[in-house]
Amino acid sequence: MTQKTPDNMPAGNGKPKADASVQQDQALDSLGIVVGEIAHDFNNVLSLIFGYVEMAMSEIPEGERARSDLEHVLAAGDRAKELVARILTFSNRAKLKKTRINARLPVLNALNYLKDRMPPTVALKAKITDQAVSVLGNDTEIQQVVMNLCNNSVQAMPQGGTIEVELNLLDENAAALAGHPSLPKGGYLQLRVKDTGTGMDLATMANIYTPFFTTSRQQGKQEVRAGLGLTTVYNIVTSGNGHIFVDSVVGEGTTFEIYLPLLAEAQAAKAPGASPRATATKRVLFIDDEPAITEMASQILKNNNYQARLFNDGNEALKHFSDHPHDFDIVVTDLIMPSISGSELATRCAAINPNVPVVLTTGFGERISPTSYRQWGVSTLITKPFSIQQLLATLAELTK
Repeated sequence: MTQKTPDNMPAGNGKPKADASVQQDQALDSLGIVVGEIAHDFNNVLSLIFGYVEMAMSEIPEGERARSDLEHVLAAGDRAKELVARILTFSNRAKLKKTRINARLPVLNALNYLKDRMPPTVALKAKITDQAVSVLGNDTEIQQVVMNLCNNSVQAMPQGGTIEVELNLLDENAAALAGHPSLPKGGYLQLRVKDTGTGMDLATMANIYTPFFTTSRQQGKQEVRAGLGLTTVYNIVTSGNGHIFVDSVVGEGTTFEIYLPLLAEAQAAKAPGASPRATATKRVLFIDDEPAITEMASQILKNNNYQARLFNDGNEALKHFSDHPHDFDIVVTDLIMPSISGSELATRCAAINPNVPVVLTTGFGERISPTSYRQWGVSTLITKPFSIQQLLATLAELTK
């Protein structure tokens, strides 16, 4: 029998714990400072691991033992990334600001990151609208919602299965909204994640947003715990005036549906004197103070038909861009650098040629709001460690 959460209540009665003792808050605050100090370097190391492992895997045929070993390396790297993200999430002392965003890009970034990290027994399918999707939100949080829901689905399919991800624009008369009469009248972004996993009964569904809730299922000798993923999803969605519903059938699978209110589209403004984009090979200015990162980026970009000019010194990169402001289709820069910050470099590049999009890479993505980075002239932000597919998808989206 289908188990569905009622429309007059949040999905599940389990209310995420909101209060903590003063001592716990102080401890998390101190932990956040410590983690913040090491996050930049740690995520640089993870970026190198992900990048070189993915490049090596692309040269090894399926079924080879070496490829399997490298997949285990990526899985271990993902665990390290999730651990840092989890600590940062609970030690974050300031709420992320929400602003008008096109939710399509962070959803695509999340899917590109996930598709090469799915177990071989799990198929990831996507149906994403081609239209811009303007909602009040935060790129980092939207990406986190998609990744957490998909990871939850993977855990529910120990024998494998299929995950379907859809992103749709719904006007106020859409048939999909008729099934949720509690939703206020208006247009919505609909994010739908469906799996063919074990499904849930009503008792389980009542607690899925409770931190560290466990169903006591066993995978091998390990107990399966819900962790913090669905708690985080619930908090992100509801903080953006959104709604989340879950529909599940034991033995058949689970579907999560998220509805975020659409914002009226802003008039597209084209900068005066905009020059046409290059239609052939795209030209990238890439800046990172870590030589190992630029060396890796050089290989990635060359292997994917990009022309790249790379710098480890931000001031040198800025001078070169100032001397050749029309020689590049996109700029990619790290945030924290010794000679000049990525935010200042982005601002000055945008002043020199506002038609060239700027991508900011950083290990502190969860602490930077779109309002802040757009004031710097940055088009989008990629949180380190990032995958090759995530970088390439961002470049393709911004230079098309």
